[in-house]
Amino acid sequence: MAHRNMSEMTRIAFHKNELVVEPTIFNAATQILTALIAADKLNANNQKAVIQKSIELALDLAIETDKEMQLDGHTKFNEF
Repeated sequence: MAHRNMSEMTRIAFHKNELVVEPTIFNAATQILTALIAADKLNANNQKAVIQKSIELALDLAIETDKEMQLDGHTKFNEF
């Protein structure tokens, strides 16, 4: 897992770049949580667990996205 600290604006260090938790991870976590609410997966008994899962999924998504974008030191987008 990437290193995280509890500063005001947490940064996650990936390969040679950084993703800022705000707004990138925050927006993804919010969208995931919104989808879980729409799917009626959130209730008073599991609220904290569902929120935590949304954050974990957003972080996993960011990490995997970063891995996919890395290709011999260049991003795939730079090849187009």
